Amino acid sequence: MSVIAIVDLLLYLKLYFPSRHKRRIAEYLLSHVMNCGLPMIKLFLVALLEQLSGQAKAEALLPTVQALTDKEMASDWEKLFGPQFEEFATITVSALDSSVSGHLNNTSGTFWPIFLDTIRFYFQPGKYSSSDRVESLHLPAIGSFVLPREALSKNLQSGLFSRLSLDRQAEICESIIAIGAGSTDAVRSRFLSTIVKC
Repeated sequence: MSVIAIVDLLLYLKLYFPSRHKRRIAEYLLSHVMNCGLPMIKLFLVALLEQLSGQAKAEALLPTVQALTDKEMASDWEKLFGPQFEEFATITVSALDSSVSGHLNNTSGTFWPIFLDTIRFYFQPGKYSSSDRVESLHLPAIGSFVLPREALSKNLQSGLFSRLSLDRQAEICESIIAIGAGSTDAVRSRFLSTIVKC
């Protein structure tokens, strides 16, 4: 399916289909993010559906989020994506928003361990935590992107943290404090000042 055909399909769906059909098509498109071998198609699909929020989106992208927190796989994907890797990672992890709070509060679910690993991976000082912006090279209509850590921080501050159970909130705080305690003074103060706002 070509990029133009996908855009035409989404515009058609927006005008003529009820929301349940739109959701199914979005889920279908998102299922191709993990399975497609072409990085630009992966990036196009997540960017196209970036404004969509919901449990179905997060469920479809969960294997990709998990792969992005594996150092070896992330390194391979970074080589594959080149300069668009951070853009792809940012859009993908931003799916972990307040719409998944129910899954994150579920003590027997798989969402929480992956979410906590994602927090730990992207909040560590280093490569994915600089304050530089990443400009989209292939999708100029999308605009300026923040790094994955900043997207996760924004989601925590925008209602996700408050919707979590006290036990989950405590686990996030413990992880953030442990990360901050292991950082240099400059990184620690910037890091903690960003997070304490939640």
